[in-house]
Amino acid sequence: MGSDRKNIMLGTAGHVDHGKTALVKVLTGCNTDTLAVEQQRGLTIELGFAPCQMYDDRIVGIVDVPGHVGFIRNMVAGAQGIDVVVLVVAADDGVMPQTREHLDILTLMGVRHGLTALTKTDIVDDELCEMARDDVRTFVAGTFLENAPICPVSNVTGEGFGEFMSAMNEAVDACEPRRIDGLFRLWVERSFTIRGFGTVVSGIPSSGQISVGDELRVPHSGRKARVRGVEVYGRESETGMAGECVAINLVDVDSDDVPRGSLVCDSDVYEPASMVEADLTLLASAHKAMKDYSEVHVHVGTAEVMANVAMLQGGPISPGEKQIVQLRMKSPLAVAPGERFVVRAPGPAGINTTLGGGRILDTSDKRLRRNRPWTLEKLTAMRDALDSAPQWTAIHLKQAGQAVSAETLARLARMPLAQALEALKTLTAERTARKTPDGKFICCELIDRTADAIVEALDKFHQENPTRGGMSQGDLAEAVEAGAGLFEPALEGLLDAGRVEQAETVLGLPGKGTRLSDGDRDLCERIEELLRQSGLAPPLPADMAGQLGVTDAKFAEMTALLSDRGKAVQLDRKVILHNDTVDAAKTVVLDLFAKAPIFTTMEFRDALGASRKVAVPLLDHLDALKFTVRTANRRKPGAEARKRLADSQ
Repeated sequence: MGSDRKNIMLGTAGHVDHGKTALVKVLTGCNTDTLAVEQQRGLTIELGFAPCQMYDDRIVGIVDVPGHVGFIRNMVAGAQGIDVVVLVVAADDGVMPQTREHLDILTLMGVRHGLTALTKTDIVDDELCEMARDDVRTFVAGTFLENAPICPVSNVTGEGFGEFMSAMNEAVDACEPRRIDGLFRLWVERSFTIRGFGTVVSGIPSSGQISVGDELRVPHSGRKARVRGVEVYGRESETGMAGECVAINLVDVDSDDVPRGSLVCDSDVYEPASMVEADLTLLASAHKAMKDYSEVHVHVGTAEVMANVAMLQGGPISPGEKQIVQLRMKSPLAVAPGERFVVRAPGPAGINTTLGGGRILDTSDKRLRRNRPWTLEKLTAMRDALDSAPQWTAIHLKQAGQAVSAETLARLARMPLAQALEALKTLTAERTARKTPDGKFICCELIDRTADAIVEALDKFHQENPTRGGMSQGDLAEAVEAGAGLFEPALEGLLDAGRVEQAETVLGLPGKGTRLSDGDRDLCERIEELLRQSGLAPPLPADMAGQLGVTDAKFAEMTALLSDRGKAVQLDRKVILHNDTVDAAKTVVLDLFAKAPIFTTMEFRDALGASRKVAVPLLDHLDALKFTVRTANRRKPGAEARKRLADSQ
């Protein structure tokens, strides 16, 4: 099979005994009631699938859903795969309870294309047929079928089928094929074993495509399986796509490991979750508001689980309203963002038990609390971005909080790498994202926030230290606590814009800092001269303070200022050296490296002619500068030393 396929799925819907299965048989030549009990009772119980040929010879699938109220759960399972619906209403009955519930479910599942088949016209007169047509027109007013054709047909005589087929072809032509560039996901509708072949699972993939030889995962069991063969509409194929009726022959897994309601997928980004955030709409026809922590049946794909609905935005949901909620499921499901679901009232099957539905937003491993602004902001943004790959990617790039690779981002966003790269291309062009020198990506909004945090940290520093010129880059980065890859571009932008200035070894705000009195300026000069004369044998800070006739605090304040200006280096609490002395020590290090590729602490001490109490912290300082690299008790050249050695050759 190849270009003659259009990967969309037709589906029937409507009340029991209104002629859905008979209509499908006329369309396809297939009896989709394959179970013996279905044929004996004349009642559809399970979903039925068949290929349907359009006027242009393309093949689309058609799924026949049960109409009886007792099998609504099966109808919901089928509705998740429908793109174009044929709403079937019998002319002798008109709109009935399950007609209403089926249309509600289809609307919640996102179906937006279709038409109505007004069946059994052979047993009513023209007047009754027109009354039934008016009944349907009133019923579909305000729904996605409001302007769709209503076609009278007879499954017995064939009357009206020409007009019906033309209308159905137009509805199919108006529907875009399902996208297949997402990760492959299939909710298993049937699972069985064929002797000589092994396990076969079937259903309608909700996204992506699969090929013979691919590896699939079963998230709920953690099992892996290889695709031995694929059938589409009952015919062998090399590939199966979203929106097609697909049967997959799996190797290395038993049918018991992939029962109906389980998921098979081609990625390990989907894990079963019990806490699922969702956008939930309560049907306008609901009899009463939904209270916090109401117990419901949740239908996702072909799965059904019990859950409690925890409101995240406030009080109860009134009929016709929506709210962001957390579904706390009794059994975990490997759901995906954007996936549609239906919630139904628990208890015996009855009329209008469907309460509402919506779309999955995210999964989490904890109970979320109500009315938390950050949580609601995040989930609202996710809801608004579900149908836009660039927006969805941007949200996850922002949530990453740091520079990440495209591969990591694709996993976070649960999308194929190619799709993530295409979205990133758009985001970088819009300047929503930036590519870092090492090939990662970062959110521009986070860079701006980091820049604001840098300015705030510097302003606070200047207020608390009016005599200091600013902060070292390391201290500033520590104060800001930015995610990996954020600080550097934020600082670079501030320097380019003139919002931050660099003076010697420190960073500060323009016009702030270094407000010295004449006395302080003179004291700085005296301290600097004392350090220069002391060389590698400086007195203790307290002794120097006493010698200069100042307090320890004043001495510390002035030496910090000298450090800011690149004049002094405080190695530790007891050792302060003039910067010229540190530069001379670097020359000693280079001389040692010229003789051997590595040296010991003792060798450095001896070459320096200093005490151990100076040599050890001085080496630690050179390590911090990456002038040397420590390996146990030995040093080898760092980046700066390697460059200077190379330049000298």
